[in-house]
Amino acid sequence: MSIIACQLLIAAVLSAQTIEVNLPSCLGRPYVFCLAQGAKQDTILTGKMEEQGKTVIVLPKKYVSYKGVGSLSIQNCKSLNMVLNGESKIVINEKRGFDDFEVTFEESRENSFMDKMIARQQQLIEKYRLVESGLKLWQMKDLFYVSLNQEKRDLERQYITHQMEINQSSLYAARLIEILSCLTGTGNLLNQSQEAVRFAQQKFIAEKLDFDDLYTSGFWQLTMDFWYELNMENDAQLLADSRKIFDRVSDIYIRRELTQSLIRLFSQYGKDYLLAELGTEYLTMPLNGQLAPEIQIGETTFLPKNSLLVFYETGCGSCHNELDELKRKYSLLADNQIRVISISADISQEVFEYTSSDFLWKDKFCDFEGFDGVNFRNYGIVGTPTFILIDQEGIVRGRYAQLKELLKD
Repeated sequence: MSIIACQLLIAAVLSAQTIEVNLPSCLGRPYVFCLAQGAKQDTILTGKMEEQGKTVIVLPKKYVSYKGVGSLSIQNCKSLNMVLNGESKIVINEKRGFDDFEVTFEESRENSFMDKMIARQQQLIEKYRLVESGLKLWQMKDLFYVSLNQEKRDLERQYITHQMEINQSSLYAARLIEILSCLTGTGNLLNQSQEAVRFAQQKFIAEKLDFDDLYTSGFWQLTMDFWYELNMENDAQLLADSRKIFDRVSDIYIRRELTQSLIRLFSQYGKDYLLAELGTEYLTMPLNGQLAPEIQIGETTFLPKNSLLVFYETGCGSCHNELDELKRKYSLLADNQIRVISISADISQEVFEYTSSDFLWKDKFCDFEGFDGVNFRNYGIVGTPTFILIDQEGIVRGRYAQLKELLKD
């Protein structure tokens, strides 16, 4: 039995989502398959295109109910994004286009809907622009002007119908189109002013957008950055929107991602004071100027003073880069009587001990409960690495993602 046949058999047995790839132009190329998770892309599978440029990707069992965007990157060949939403099989084929090989998605209602609706939307917009340009060339009394003006009204009605079809669809692809339309400024009407479009964008993100859908869309960071830009001159709006969004998000992992995004954005643009105004009702974390929570190690607790807390996780590339930098700068911290305390999100004791074995400081802890550990929760850690500086009185004085933000050369 061939490798492809075996893969198909496994897929059928597990009833998992499968992607059958037929791309002869990518014969023998290595590939990486990822799923969107917040601001990151999680690598799920790696492999190599087999005979005749074929392969079958079977989503691992824990992703059988995944609803979102998958990305297939084939080395020096193609990068494809696709909608995944419980469909038993998606077939990706290749056909010769005008100047390149085009990719088609078959046996997938989600991806067919996505392609069809985006193509139709773009067609309506382009036709509308041509008609508007034509109207500028004619006077109102001209017969051709009357005809074009009627076509303009017809296109506006068609566009409204098109938007209603998207809004009323239960497909994840429809939600993805709504996100894309928001980011590109494609309004619900063809004749909207720029001001009206921006108002609609702000309202959509704050009041309508389902952040569960955004989390798996691949557009998390872009959307959060865009939302901030829409409201950056209005602190009251930033706070109001932040509260509205938090009130609509119940999933703990998505709330963590949202918290991390707000911390990043508000800190990046010098608006840390907004974090304090949001308060612990929304941000379960000690803020600058507040007393640090006690560190809990087993049955023992202590208040860190004149300390630098380092929250990290093995397998996080940024964490290892920052830990290496911390080793290089450790003598500077020690000379200033700053106690380094590292706390790991590792689940495996073996992994934790291996990573921490060459740390230069003595205080290195792990409760093997990951981000659900008591210290991670008490300090509101939603992403690693995170550095927290605490003064001699036990007061939080800074929260950083990189050591260079704290230690200036």
